[in-house]
Amino acid sequence: MQKGNAAYIKTVNKRLILKCVVEEAAVTRAAIAKKLSLSKPTVSALVNDLIEDEWLVETGNIAASKDGGRKPVSLTFNAKRSYIAGIDIGGTNVELGITDLSGKVCAFREFPTQQHLDHNLFEEIKRHVESMKDQLRIKYSDILGIGAGVPGVTNINEGVVIEAPALKWKDYPIRELLIQTFHLPVFVDNDVNINVLGEHWKGVGKNKQNIVYIAIGTGVGSGLMVNGQLYRGSNYSAGEIGYLVTDKNEGNEYHPVHKGYGYLESVASGSSISMQMSERLHENITAQKAFELYIEGHEEAIEIIDQALANLAIGITNYVSLFDPELVILGGGVSGSFSIIHKKVMDVMKRYTPQQCEIVRTSFGKEGGVIGAAALFFNEYEGLFKI
Repeated sequence: MQKGNAAYIKTVNKRLILKCVVEEAAVTRAAIAKKLSLSKPTVSALVNDLIEDEWLVETGNIAASKDGGRKPVSLTFNAKRSYIAGIDIGGTNVELGITDLSGKVCAFREFPTQQHLDHNLFEEIKRHVESMKDQLRIKYSDILGIGAGVPGVTNINEGVVIEAPALKWKDYPIRELLIQTFHLPVFVDNDVNINVLGEHWKGVGKNKQNIVYIAIGTGVGSGLMVNGQLYRGSNYSAGEIGYLVTDKNEGNEYHPVHKGYGYLESVASGSSISMQMSERLHENITAQKAFELYIEGHEEAIEIIDQALANLAIGITNYVSLFDPELVILGGGVSGSFSIIHKKVMDVMKRYTPQQCEIVRTSFGKEGGVIGAAALFFNEYEGLFKI
């Protein structure tokens, strides 16, 4: 066997052993050998390497064997061996965190996007990452790399944001700028793509193969997982639900809330609801406030939100009819009004789809983008640990 092939097989087997220990939480060398159909000497040698590299930890003994012989040693995964910096750059806020290898968010920060967008965005990101690093008492060498999400179509191979209307970015070299800032490996993708990865790894989408994640916030976007794999499309723009036209009578005459926004997000997003309410009431009304007024029976709020949700429900219903997912997950700021949205969508879905689909709220709060960014890193990084 050539040395290259031997090294590759060794790496693959180490990944399998790590995966086995992570899934079982605690396991013995003998159990690993049996499960993976590898020889005990091979497993023992590879486990010793993984212990030396601090991927695995020996945690004492499991129950004694029936004949009273030597107790086998249990192995556990060392989730604190390394860390990932996750960055979710939204149109309203930038949310950042440092996770361990299990996806646990060990530190979290956020700051307003627009305040720093045009002059010191990356300096502010670095300041917060260094603050979290100091809080956790870790070094940059403890951080494997960075995952980042942005609200726009992103060429993941080149690390370039093709277009992000909420940030006014076009052909923006974000990966290069993050590498220059941190000198670490960096992977960047659309923010809803990272969210669907996060939900599949640690959230309500765990153990599901076909998932749709829809984010309703400043805009409306979605991430799509087909047969357990993130589907990005031929031009990295799969899942751009915000561009769906859900009313044929208005589709040619709509006015985008932000330049570059599609029809659906211009009539059903949080920014659309906020803008319409603010114009009606001649004061600044947030989407959250609009939903509060809706619950109180405010006439203008009911009219605007019912119209927005009618369009959103049609968009989601079409999605379900096309892709037949196991699960639709709703996230984003407006998902805070999940009970209202859920009822409207389910009423429309029952009328029009060939198959029903479960619709649930995201399992994460503000930290969802950070977990998703870490999931993106592990999904793309060619290291020993894979999710």
